[in-house]
Amino acid sequence: MDLRGSCNGCGACCKVLVLEQSPDDIRQMAALTRVLGIPSDHIFAAEHWRPITRNEAMHLNPFYASRLRPDAHLYSCAKLGADGRCTVYEERPLVCRGYPWYDQPPRDMPLADAECGYDVDLPRRTR
Repeated sequence: MDLRGSCNGCGACCKVLVLEQSPDDIRQMAALTRVLGIPSDHIFAAEHWRPITRNEAMHLNPFYASRLRPDAHLYSCAKLGADGRCTVYEERPLVCRGYPWYDQPPRDMPLADAECGYDVDLPRRTR
């Protein structure tokens, strides 16, 4: 399935970000990869992502945040513009470039917003 052009630029996927790692883990990995000279999403995340609470996530994107595990590490990105678009789109890290399926085949799943452009590439589901 060709997904190029499916993104509608709504920015919903950038309002609430989820990583397996805690803020401390991200900072440690960023420091290590920086010292070793290894390109890493952790460097970008340590510099531009800030931890947010579940309540903040629910305010920013209730559709998505309500579907996340209760123990998820939640973040928001400082590079999201006032218009909801990424201000560093061409330089965004792999964790952003792979949204929503990363290295998995496209599948029906809760995306960051009910109107996410990638939803058009899936069979319509009842909401």
